[in-house]
Amino acid sequence: MKKISQLLLTSSFLLASAASQASLINFYAPGVYSSDVSAMDAALGITGYEIESFDDTQLIDGLSYSFINPDTEQSTELVNVLNYPGLSWDDGYVLSNGNGGNNRWSGTWVQGITFFFEGGITGFGTGMAQVETGYGGLHSLQINGQDYGYLEDHANFASSNGRNGYLKINAEGNELIHSVTILSSRANADGFTFDHLAISRAASAAVPEPTSIALLALGLIGGGFSRRLMKK
Repeated sequence: MKKISQLLLTSSFLLASAASQASLINFYAPGVYSSDVSAMDAALGITGYEIESFDDTQLIDGLSYSFINPDTEQSTELVNVLNYPGLSWDDGYVLSNGNGGNNRWSGTWVQGITFFFEGGITGFGTGMAQVETGYGGLHSLQINGQDYGYLEDHANFASSNGRNGYLKINAEGNELIHSVTILSSRANADGFTFDHLAISRAASAAVPEPTSIALLALGLIGGGFSRRLMKK
């Protein structure tokens, strides 16, 4: 009986731990898009978030990605930039898994992508376009490697060769988001794009400014010097 009780207790703990990896997911219909980016950000609740617009090859600090099937190494840079104003959510540039996309694939699409966030983040968002269920099948969403259903589960998601809508995720409680994956159920069949990727960093994950680092170092040196004087 004791062993059974311990087993049940362990199982309950594991279930509770899995349940605690909770995230609030919202999918905004394509109509939320606006050429007035400030107004759109306010409607999405991402005012003040850091934004990656994919308008140059270097991603913002702490953000990296890897493509899935064919797989690529985790990277903080794009091979080239893509200008598709009709699919963009801000200034015309997008990140694409398509053939001829940012990493210049030839003859195939990449089945999925994972975004990684160094140190973890509390909020994530991205505009999406060209996600087509008729080509790629259902598109699964994974957060920190855990399954959160399909994009198609959300009523506001629009399967389309234009904008599909805006995905927004907020970590609940003390959880942090370390990765987000979008994966087609059909291999190499659907090319889709991301843009206006938004990040809200955890306070501990914020990158210190050089001035702050210098002041901290001076403080530590000063503290050590004071202690030496007191010992004398």
